[in-house]
Amino acid sequence: MKQQSTGKGFAYLSAAEMLVKIMSVVYVPLLVRILGDVGHGIYVVSYDAFTFIYVLTNEGIQRGIAKLISELTAKGNHRDALRAFRLARSVLILLSLFASILLYAMAPLIATASKSPQATIAIRALSPTVLITGVLSAYRGYFLGRSYIASNAVSKIIEQLVNVTVSLAAAWALMKVSVEYGVAGGTLGTSAGALVAIILLVREYYKGRLHKVKRSMQDPEAYRHTNRELLMKLFNYGFPITMSAGIQNLGGFIDMFIVNNALYTAGLDFTAAKTAFSQLSRFKTLIYTPNTIIVALTAVLLPGISRARALDDDEDVERKIRFAVKTVFMIAMPSAFGLMVLADPVYALLYPGRAGAVLLKYGAFVVVFLGFVMVQNVIFQSFGKFYWGIATLSLGIVVKLVSNSYFVGMPEVNIMGAVLSMYLNYIIPFIMNNILIAKGLGIRMNLIRESVRPLAASAAMGGVLYLTNLLLSGVKAGYVLSSMLTFANIGAGMAVYFTVLLLIGGLKKDEIREISPRLLRMIPEGIRSRMK
Repeated sequence: MKQQSTGKGFAYLSAAEMLVKIMSVVYVPLLVRILGDVGHGIYVVSYDAFTFIYVLTNEGIQRGIAKLISELTAKGNHRDALRAFRLARSVLILLSLFASILLYAMAPLIATASKSPQATIAIRALSPTVLITGVLSAYRGYFLGRSYIASNAVSKIIEQLVNVTVSLAAAWALMKVSVEYGVAGGTLGTSAGALVAIILLVREYYKGRLHKVKRSMQDPEAYRHTNRELLMKLFNYGFPITMSAGIQNLGGFIDMFIVNNALYTAGLDFTAAKTAFSQLSRFKTLIYTPNTIIVALTAVLLPGISRARALDDDEDVERKIRFAVKTVFMIAMPSAFGLMVLADPVYALLYPGRAGAVLLKYGAFVVVFLGFVMVQNVIFQSFGKFYWGIATLSLGIVVKLVSNSYFVGMPEVNIMGAVLSMYLNYIIPFIMNNILIAKGLGIRMNLIRESVRPLAASAAMGGVLYLTNLLLSGVKAGYVLSSMLTFANIGAGMAVYFTVLLLIGGLKKDEIREISPRLLRMIPEGIRSRMK
């Protein structure tokens, strides 16, 4: 089993995350067709409830494991790293078991409070998944901490493939019984996919002999921690990261109740309210798609910076942060321009005959602020300033909840108010985090300098897409041909963006070579010769 550098690890994981998200983007329209808008609105309620519990029990400890393992292995203390993983795995099993039982028992209350009593069966169907994903999170955290990222990437792809296949098949079969059972069927793949991913990682764990530590690997001078010390470190790392992710998802969980109730206040009936909530969910799916690459970046960045700080390598810390800032701009900027300009054809491709493109047109630039807040929080976590990110996120979420209760309840605004609230949710912590990073940590991220080239390339791409979209809008074509034209337009936009970016020096040869020398060789010689 081969370890990966930060650049290659990011490349592996981002490719995997993108494939997973593409499957999700394709899966959602199919699920909407099977369940209908109302059924999908009920499905979203059940999945939001599961996601909240999942984050509380898994997300923080997984990252805490990765951070602790990376620090211990950087100092040659492989025995304690393995022991920390085993302790964390035991803790996650107990915690996730309790959370599974709690979610099952609370299902009727959650469903009724969200004005969706039909979601009870689906929430209960998801409850065992919390336990399964708890075990999976332990292994993923260990593999990330040891920089075995390729195995994690493969497991994510296979997990999503199983999830999509089982969920669609079960939803289709159970819709013949009722909408409630069809929605529950749409959740079954989550458990099946996670279970298959566990089997794959456990196999790699033993095949790669990661359950043993060779004497030559262990530094005899390394300090040996007690079980209590390792558990305290896991708690000190995992708890604030859990709080950070948990507060964000708590905001989404509470928001589920606020938005659903506010839609009724705006004068919508049950069908219209569930349809609008389904539109909001589809908008969020598209908005979060580009940030899957940034999720991959944060996954490798946390153990990477933690390892560099454990070795007192300030130069490597600065290099990794600079790489992260640049990557966010290179991914988020063109994504925002593309989603805004191509909102109508993208919706016609994914959700033919269904409304909602207007949310994407106005909400596309949420991608930029969301991406930066994610990276900023990882920087705080890497420096042990866990509660700084929690404080700024909490403020943004409070503003979002208040604005949603006001704007969504206005008949002339209704669901568009949720888009405005998302901007406030991320712009507020984005500004505050920049101040804290500059003044509190003494790190200047040079946002203006790093944004100029990606912004210029994105604007060029946006201009080309606008013109081609204008020309193609006059072409009368069926679904298949219009879909092909949309894909061709997206491909042309990507080609324009990367060509302009390379020509103006937005991406250097060494940066591409760090990710993959083969990728550098794939760039046409005429462009490569002009690169720095």
